[in-house]
Amino acid sequence: MSDLERIFSALVTPTRADDSLDLGVLREIVEEQLARGVEGFYCCGSSGEALLLSLAERRDVVDTVVDQVAGRVPVVAHVGTVSTAQTIELARAARDAGVAAVSMIPPYYYAFTPEEIEGYYLDVLDAVDVPVLLYNIPQFTRVAFSKANASRLLAHPRVVGMKHTAHDLFALERMVAAFPGTVFVNGFDEQYLPALTAGARATIGTTVNIQPELFARVRDRFAAGDLDGARRTQAQINEVVETLVAHGVFQSAKYLACARGPVTGNCRRPFRPLDDDDRAALDALAGRIRRFVDEDRP
Repeated sequence: MSDLERIFSALVTPTRADDSLDLGVLREIVEEQLARGVEGFYCCGSSGEALLLSLAERRDVVDTVVDQVAGRVPVVAHVGTVSTAQTIELARAARDAGVAAVSMIPPYYYAFTPEEIEGYYLDVLDAVDVPVLLYNIPQFTRVAFSKANASRLLAHPRVVGMKHTAHDLFALERMVAAFPGTVFVNGFDEQYLPALTAGARATIGTTVNIQPELFARVRDRFAAGDLDGARRTQAQINEVVETLVAHGVFQSAKYLACARGPVTGNCRRPFRPLDDDDRAALDALAGRIRRFVDEDRP
């Protein structure tokens, strides 16, 4: 499980002007991020527009990233869908590609009962022999995992962790205390340092695409007991997050992560495309990120 105790980039999915995947640019992004210290990749999550991709496109993204990484760092594939059968299909393909683990949001849209949600995970766990990260993202799925409703799943031998993209740090700490051998992964970039204090041992983040050095700095300073330094770096991360929120988090992260490649920077519809004002603000932000990385270097 040490392979999951890392700083993971929640990879964007580069596309051309006609919305087709640009897998060549994806390979370039992987190499650039590895050179900047990214320690693992999380494919086809929210940042990667998973639910706007076809199943075939999701398989292509995972295959490309695993091939490009070539064993240098772990790759986790998000395979969640509203359909148990499709989730199993994606999980099998990801396992065969060579991922370290798969991750799944709970099924969404329909008001599934807690028993049905648990059954969805158990069906996938029974069907595919691969390590699994539960994905707690209640603002999108309307399902909030906690010790009360996730303990049976967390006790499953192939459930190795949970990606906790939720503001409830009390729930996180209680699950960490109840399942000390499980890797709990922070999912909100703006609360990385608080999540570390609650027991998170890794992070999977949208803005890791564009500022991985700052996440490593927070972790290292926290581990060294330099809380003032860790808070200062977390504030820099949060300044970046604040700007992305103002211009569209996913569109902005994709634009900045793909800035060196021949891509549109736009997410698929119905996401709003960036306009000239957005791009100007994000270009200025890219300069601030470079200053953050350089000015406070240990």
